Amino acid sequence: MKLFAKCSKCKHEISFSSNHKTRVEFAMYEGKIKTLICDNCGIKNSFKVNDIFAKESKLAFINAGIVFLIGTPILIYYLPIFILKYGGLYTSLGAGGLLLIPGFIYSNILKEDRIRVNTFNRGWT
Repeated sequence: MKLFAKCSKCKHEISFSSNHKTRVEFAMYEGKIKTLICDNCGIKNSFKVNDIFAKESKLAFINAGIVFLIGTPILIYYLPIFILKYGGLYTSLGAGGLLLIPGFIYSNILKEDRIRVNTFNRGWT
């Protein structure tokens, strides 16, 4: 997960990666104070765990978009073949329901990322 803290001098966001899911877990393994060097001004900053926050991942958004943009055309291509082969009203309704699968995957990826960020940002030490 990508975590952020703001530089005390230039207010630039300093980012770093961590595998910890909550602030409490982060404090247990990393300590209550994290020292980082600002990329913008070069000042060494010390941050309390409560001053560190997580943001939603752009990578998760990109992956979800790729699944949606690739999955939908593939289903649209194979949908008429499926309907013509098996025919019938219920087959058409079922095949139409298949078009919802990329949307469900897209929303589920974004929801899980949002939950992960909210879980980290909600806890205080």
